[in-house]
Amino acid sequence: MVRGFAGFGAAMMMTPVFSALHGPTIGVVLCLLLEIVVALPLVPGVVRLVDWRRIGLLLLAAAVAVPLGNVVLTIAEPAPMRWAISAIVLVAVLLLASGWRFSGKPRTLTTLVAGASSGFLNGLSGMAGPPIAFYYLAGQETVTRVRANLTTYFVFVDIAALSAFLVRGLVDGGTVMQGVFLAPAVVAGGLLGGKLFPLASEQFYRRLAMVLLVGVAIGSLIL
Repeated sequence: MVRGFAGFGAAMMMTPVFSALHGPTIGVVLCLLLEIVVALPLVPGVVRLVDWRRIGLLLLAAAVAVPLGNVVLTIAEPAPMRWAISAIVLVAVLLLASGWRFSGKPRTLTTLVAGASSGFLNGLSGMAGPPIAFYYLAGQETVTRVRANLTTYFVFVDIAALSAFLVRGLVDGGTVMQGVFLAPAVVAGGLLGGKLFPLASEQFYRRLAMVLLVGVAIGSLIL
């Protein structure tokens, strides 16, 4: 429901739980599968609002960085990574809460850095959201366009991350079957969230987005 409403945030809720139950690798794979499933029915309703040039740049950088995050997931000590993710996200929230915004459209370099950061985090933790949410929320676009771009971006970046896991043989039949079992629940929640979005004000959306980002910071500590 959170994903359908805000365009991001599902991974923040799912990844810590799945990782605790099944281990980080299976937890991240399961989260990616469900993230793709929940977003697909939402894309047709928002695709006309998407800025495809910026999405393309973000995805290009993310696709390069996803395998790096995936490698770090399997070799690095988890505790330092959790603290680093939390610190980065909390700084982003403080900037947003201060009212800071980009003046004009972000430069190409800024867009590429946001995409690379998102891809790295997606390969590492299944949570591509914080850098991209900050990137869009710190801009001047309406929340309707923000949500449209977030919804569309995450479909593609999750597919890229899932492909990296497939290449490394980290996706098995049992995890896929778990995804199939849970898919109806996440699709129903996503569609409900999509119906609720038009009822919310822009101020409420931005406040909820910041609450979700704080949740990501806390959730990353218990991955």
